Amino acid sequence: MPRKIMDISLVEENKSDYTFFKIDEDENEDNKTLKALKQTYVTSNYKNETILNLQKELKTNSSEISKEIKLDSYNKYNNALDLATRHYITKAVEFIEEAFKLNPKDPDILNLKGLLYLLKCDFSKAFESFYTSQCYGNNELSRKYVNLLSSKDFKVFLERYNHSIRFINEELNEESIEIFDSLKLEEPELIEPYVISILLYDRVGDNAKKKALLEELRCIDKDNPIFEKFNEDGENIENSINKNVEVKTEESTTKEEISKTNKKSNKKDKKHIILYSVIAILIVCMGAFYINNQKKINDLNEQISSKESELNEKDKELSKKDEKLNEAQKTEEDAKENDEKLKEQEKEATEIAKGAENLYFSANKYKQAGDYKTAIKYYEYSLKANDTYKFREDAIYNMALSYQKLGDDDNAIKYYKKFVNTYKASSNFYDDSYYHLGMLYYKNDRLQDAKNAFYDLRGSDPNSPYNNSEKVKEILRK
Repeated sequence: MPRKIMDISLVEENKSDYTFFKIDEDENEDNKTLKALKQTYVTSNYKNETILNLQKELKTNSSEISKEIKLDSYNKYNNALDLATRHYITKAVEFIEEAFKLNPKDPDILNLKGLLYLLKCDFSKAFESFYTSQCYGNNELSRKYVNLLSSKDFKVFLERYNHSIRFINEELNEESIEIFDSLKLEEPELIEPYVISILLYDRVGDNAKKKALLEELRCIDKDNPIFEKFNEDGENIENSINKNVEVKTEESTTKEEISKTNKKSNKKDKKHIILYSVIAILIVCMGAFYINNQKKINDLNEQISSKESELNEKDKELSKKDEKLNEAQKTEEDAKENDEKLKEQEKEATEIAKGAENLYFSANKYKQAGDYKTAIKYYEYSLKANDTYKFREDAIYNMALSYQKLGDDDNAIKYYKKFVNTYKASSNFYDDSYYHLGMLYYKNDRLQDAKNAFYDLRGSDPNSPYNNSEKVKEILRK
């Protein structure tokens, strides 16, 4: 982007500063620029026709901007450009907005505004800025980005982006992270995928990856508001404050409970004293009547007490034996469970160490032999291997297919959705995944979901042979 010349003598007063739209200063009236943009964001042919029509309706009723105001807007534009060059994108957005308010028809200001909002992933504002700039100046940069944001490739990119957001709403955190990881590899300058990934890693408790992403984000947007949420070690500041509050609350609650317990125990003691007094009086009265038989009664009481003591001792011994037996059984069960977990972990580590290629072909052998459960396990191993990138696509599809063979429709749908939401239409098994997904929806009486899947297949891969399937056509007619 070019810097603005700050010599006021060179600033032109553009008296023929025509506008394609009526942009009134009154905030209560509708913004016709945005309205026109929304109406024309359909196809490139329709957009070009709209521009030609608007050019025929040029009017000269726009207010003039003084040299001083233009100079001030150029200064803020240069500040925004300098900040963006040094990767202070958030502050650069504030400066370019101030420049835009002063000089809303300058193509350079509009183009920089569009670029900054594109980096921030506010695609609607970016498109509006580039489109308006094209109308005012019809320059090469704005035309390039208007065409880019109207392209089929960007539509596919945006669908994947929106799918990852839907995954977050459905609490499918791992699936959302996977899509954002691929988006960051494709477009490493976009800021929001880093911000959302950091929050997701914070949610799942992966502090190492969260801290690494914070460092990466610091290289492209040094003053992003997300840094106010985490300290230098990547710890969530708000969570640590909430923990302290919770501890204090628990302490105060415990004190109140102890106080209430003490009051209740005092009341019970008073009641017991009264009860014991009544019993003592009754015993004295009874002793007066049965004084002659006191010795027999005492002997009988001693025998009963002796029997009760023996029974109590036996009960205690039995209870101790039961406790020891239960502890021994629990210890034995825990040991077995831990041994099984360790063996499984050791086996998994041993298998993963063989590499994704070896694991993937082993999984294929089990699948061909009809052992789908073992095949699924080895596909999972291959996805955890370090060199999984080449086989990840095929492994996800074959896992979905294996679950389908086992009759586990829920997991089959899960992995087919994961495939179509992660990869592009040019990928292997893309249309196969959509077809199986639609048929599974239809099998499970989810007709609308099945239709949506087949319509999505038509839109993203119009040349797929499945679009001409009679069964698909029959379902879409229902």
